[in-house]
Amino acid sequence: MDEIDVASDVRTRLAKLIGQDRYELWFGRQTEFRMDRDCLTVVAASSFSRDWLRRKFLAELRTICQAVRGGDVRVEFLTDESLSSTIGVDAPQPNRHLRDGQPDPPPRSRGKVVPRARASSIVQTGGVTSPAVRKSATRSEPSLDRLVVGAGNEYAYRAAEVTARGLQQASPVLFCGGTGVGKTHLLRAIRAEYRHTHPRARAVYLTAEQFITGFVEALRGSGLPSFRQKCRGADLLVLDDVQFFVGKRATLDELLHTLDVLLAEGRQIVLASDRSLAELKSLGKELVSRLASGLVCNIQPPDYTMRLDIVRHLAREMGVVLESDVAELVATQISAGARELRGALHRLQATSIAFEQPITRQLAASALCDLVQQCTRHVRLSDVEKAVCDVFGVEPVQLRSERKNRSIHEPRMLAMWLSRKYTRAPWSEIGEHFGRRAHSTVISAHKRMEQLIRSHAEIGVSHETCGVEEAIRRVEAALRTA
Repeated sequence: MDEIDVASDVRTRLAKLIGQDRYELWFGRQTEFRMDRDCLTVVAASSFSRDWLRRKFLAELRTICQAVRGGDVRVEFLTDESLSSTIGVDAPQPNRHLRDGQPDPPPRSRGKVVPRARASSIVQTGGVTSPAVRKSATRSEPSLDRLVVGAGNEYAYRAAEVTARGLQQASPVLFCGGTGVGKTHLLRAIRAEYRHTHPRARAVYLTAEQFITGFVEALRGSGLPSFRQKCRGADLLVLDDVQFFVGKRATLDELLHTLDVLLAEGRQIVLASDRSLAELKSLGKELVSRLASGLVCNIQPPDYTMRLDIVRHLAREMGVVLESDVAELVATQISAGARELRGALHRLQATSIAFEQPITRQLAASALCDLVQQCTRHVRLSDVEKAVCDVFGVEPVQLRSERKNRSIHEPRMLAMWLSRKYTRAPWSEIGEHFGRRAHSTVISAHKRMEQLIRSHAEIGVSHETCGVEEAIRRVEAALRTA
């Protein structure tokens, strides 16, 4: 068996071991297998993919190689960016989203914008941005290449990647997350990538407002057939901000029928909402059930590591030269999303140019002082109490009462746990606020909540049962919007 046959055999066995869908997601179009004697080299299109494959599949590949070769085989991982415009040797050729008779053009593979393995490569000298650099740093159309990937959005990114290439089997795909986590960027990037890989297909992007306005105007102007042809004739329909359809009864009926037509014909639907699927019940049971039948991807706010990656990426994109300690300061002080981080960099850039000084940590701390105060909201015990009451449908007086039935006891425990997380109040102050309870009672409630979280338990929220993580997410969302 020669090297080519060995590599092909490894691919076949790997697909059987991890499942065909998972194999196509990670290996189908974005890797090459190269066998040379006692070494298998896995070549990925980006360093992000390379590092991810090494971390997740090294053990499986070693096992398979030993079975094929009958001895020890080294497994190495390399990067070849030219693979972003080519197809692997055994890559499938899907065409289910194109009309009959149309060829499927070669797809492009996408990877992470700011790979952590190369994050330290940012220029480590401060200075004023030159006009030539600023001119080249213009913002282009959103793409998956420009999306910074981290723990909070990695699953959503992978789903977007395969959807944009026409590989996604699930439809509809729903992205859920708060303001500023990158939902709109994902949707617009999916449409752009889909158009590139399927130039003859029809990809339509609409916000909820555009859909509603278009439908109303079509009704008034007798243009309903044209509006329906635009939406129902699409190979890919992308709808943003679907939470704004709540309360629009006639539009909801039109949307439901549109989704039914597209799903029946095997077309791809992608949507985004700033609320979770459980919070979209006002859209109606029929529509929610159709969304639940597809793929739901929750996007979490960026953590520190991801914010630091975003800062470094935005700095390169804008042509702003940052020292590492300045980038770390911005990521630490601005705890919001990409929009706020971009605003912070714009301020640093303007301050540097105005005072003709390099962007040092001292200059950054001074320039961002008031911006940090605006982005960092001070959370009080009363804020936590109100958010918990709004989500659980209880009254503040009930949280402070002596009642110990589950519908009151669980929200009270959660309120104490969140108070400890988001405020600087000591145990005794938290206990005093929630019914003059001893600090030992608050500590006990805190430990109990930690146990519920570790065990992924369920608790009652407004006459329904949901996971404790989902309940916490809803209350935290209420805190952010309060």
